[in-house]
Amino acid sequence: MIWPPPTPPSVPPFHTPWQPDRRQPSEPVHVTSISAPGPDWLAERLFEKRIVSLTGRLDEDATNRAAAALALLDASGDGEVQLWLHGVDADVDAAATLLDTLDLMGVPLHVHCRGDVRGMAVALLAPADRRTAAAHAGFHLREPQTSCAGPASDIATAAEHHEQQVRLLQQRIADSCRQPLDTVIDDMREHRILTADEARDYGLIDAVTGARSAEGE
Repeated sequence: MIWPPPTPPSVPPFHTPWQPDRRQPSEPVHVTSISAPGPDWLAERLFEKRIVSLTGRLDEDATNRAAAALALLDASGDGEVQLWLHGVDADVDAAATLLDTLDLMGVPLHVHCRGDVRGMAVALLAPADRRTAAAHAGFHLREPQTSCAGPASDIATAAEHHEQQVRLLQQRIADSCRQPLDTVIDDMREHRILTADEARDYGLIDAVTGARSAEGE
C-alpha cells in the first residue's frame, strides 16, 4: 500500500460540442431591477404615470425618443400627459419636431418646468393646455446659433430656411404669451432671462408651483 495515495489525474468534465467549457469565465450578466434606480428605470416609472421628462440639450436621438413617447401616450389613453422640462435646451429642428408632435396630441397636455428652459425649448410651452414652473425655474430667451458650410448659394438657402423656422417658433411663443412678435424677437436677441414669477407675468406660464412664503406656509 502506498501512502499517501497518488493524486488521480485531473479529468476535464465531459461536455458536448455545443456546450461551453464551464471552466472558461462567462460574460458578465447585467440584470435590470426596479430595486436599483437608474435613468431607464425612472423613465419607465414616469411613463407609467403618463409623464415624459426631458433633460439637457436635445440631440436628434433624444428628440425622436421624446416624440415617440408622447405619441404613444397620446394613443394609449385619454388622460392628461405631462411634459417635464429640466434644464432643457433645443435648436430649431429639435424644437420644431417636438412642437409638431405636441400640436397633434388629442389629450390634455401639461408642461411643467422643473429647471431652466433655454433657447427655442421655450416654444414647447406654446401648445400646452396648462403651463407651470417650479419656483426656482428660469427662462433664457435667446436666438439659436447655426453654422453651415458649402457653396455660397447653399449657405444662403440654409440661412434663409433657418431664419424662417426661427420666426415661426418665435411667432408661436408670441401668440401663446400674447406678446407682440417684435417684443419676443428683441428679448431673444438680448438674451433676456426671466425668473418663474417674471415668466408668469410675461405670459410664458400660467402659474408658479411649490412656492412657500417666509413663514413656511
